[in-house]
Amino acid sequence: MIVIGREFLSYDKDNIKYYINFPKLYNDNDFIKDEMTELINEIIFEDIVIFLEIVEDSNSNIDENNIMINSLTEFEVGFQSEDIVSIAIEYTQLSGFLDISYLKGYNYDFSLKKEIKLKDLFKKEVEFEEILKNYISEQIVKIIREITNPKEYGLDEIIVDNIYIDENSIFYFDSKYLILPFSSCELSQNIMNLVEFKIPFNRIYSYLSEYAMKNLIKSIIF
Repeated sequence: MIVIGREFLSYDKDNIKYYINFPKLYNDNDFIKDEMTELINEIIFEDIVIFLEIVEDSNSNIDENNIMINSLTEFEVGFQSEDIVSIAIEYTQLSGFLDISYLKGYNYDFSLKKEIKLKDLFKKEVEFEEILKNYISEQIVKIIREITNPKEYGLDEIIVDNIYIDENSIFYFDSKYLILPFSSCELSQNIMNLVEFKIPFNRIYSYLSEYAMKNLIKSIIF
């Protein structure tokens, strides 16, 4: 069984405050799992280091009298079974009212010793890219209709054609939803927050691969 612990780093450097939460995986003394666990921990830590370097580089010329920059990461365990984990880490830089965020998903199958790709969740003959874009489009329209003044939020400028999805797209999942995140400004230049689209597995059940139905979905409610 894979155990997911929490590591935390907190420190100040120049005018930047860091609050770094990230997962650390442990195993049940299985050699194969041990090797893969260490590899995943290295990947996650490398991504943390890259984030810190980006923050420092982007703020290297900030005036010392400026407001404090808060740089933080937080993670969520979307799914965990005996051999499969899906973890999302959000990387955020806060400067005044400016929020720049992006998210990375870490999806792994220890029994197959591989990273789970988006295409693994769908039948081979299915054009999952278009199917997912259609569901995202539906959610965008619903969001716009629910907001009194969508222009105020920049949602009127969202163009679904700008959403690019392929087998390498970032995602994570829980037992009920496939979750596709889009980083700040990726959908519209006026949207500064991270946006996540949750697609219920029961809406795309007929397109899912046998692997997904057998290993990832604990229950389907129609």
